[in-house]
Amino acid sequence: MPDATLGAVRALTTGQLEETGTEMIVVNTFHLLLMYGDALMTELGGIKKLMGWKGRVLSDSGGFQVYSLIHQKKNMGKITSYGAYFTSPRDGRKVELTPESSIDMQCAIGSDVLITLDDCRHSDVSRKDAEESVRNTTAWARRARKHFEEKIRETDISPKLHFAVIQGGSYEDLRKRSAEELQEIGFDGYCFGGWPINSRGTLEKEILEYTSGLLPDDTPKYAMGIGTPDDIRVCFTLGYKIFDCVLPTRNARHGLLYTHDGELRIQKAEFARDQGPIDPKCQCETCTHYSRAYVHHLLEMHEITGMTLATIHNLAYYSDLLVSLSEGSGK
Repeated sequence: MPDATLGAVRALTTGQLEETGTEMIVVNTFHLLLMYGDALMTELGGIKKLMGWKGRVLSDSGGFQVYSLIHQKKNMGKITSYGAYFTSPRDGRKVELTPESSIDMQCAIGSDVLITLDDCRHSDVSRKDAEESVRNTTAWARRARKHFEEKIRETDISPKLHFAVIQGGSYEDLRKRSAEELQEIGFDGYCFGGWPINSRGTLEKEILEYTSGLLPDDTPKYAMGIGTPDDIRVCFTLGYKIFDCVLPTRNARHGLLYTHDGELRIQKAEFARDQGPIDPKCQCETCTHYSRAYVHHLLEMHEITGMTLATIHNLAYYSDLLVSLSEGSGK
């Protein structure tokens, strides 16, 4: 899923996004809450109507953004056993985010998949902090599930899936506890929470594999924040089938393109005269109509069209990658 934080993938129209083969996007509950709130989002008919999107939508819970705000900046808020309280970085107002209000906002967004608010922590946290994270995440999940079920019963809304997030840092016994407690509550899918990439920039394969093994194979497993093609291939073999990351689109805007033959940095001087397509094996609009030289030229001139064409290609490549993994070739 490409990140469509506020209801858009940067540099693309909704129509262009659909043409890349993208079937599902992830939107940001935290930022949509601060910008719209659930009342206005409901009035607008949800994010699909707002952006004219016919595909599926997954909304995050806001937990990661709360962690980034509270744990990485001073005097911005606090986390309690009840929820999160913070100062809006948008307008300075005081905001409360609870398991219930996160569900309310995600229902207003009109998401097909809702994520339970979790107490997100870094992968290298102390055991004490990891234990607190698991404790809060389970308590919040219990409240969120109850509220979700009541919301579904009381409102005439389309069928939705409700996922929970497994925490526990790098501690296997805490991951096991978290997975067991969340499965006892009962959810439609489960996410690997925390940081899947360590401070050295490498995949935390062992804890990802261990966590996946705690879950039934017939339940959707979501590796949050996994984004490079190689990492996706690895995590797919570990049992994860859902992924999201900013890398495909962010890297595209900075000239890093993915091809069947590896990465291509299109702004290198060698591509200024290259009349070939970005990827001869790709059938996206960029590869069938434009040359490497043209995309190189546009990005060198800081033309938004260059970012558009690069983003179209990267998302089409990722769509092809997931299809190939599903079919067993994994190329």
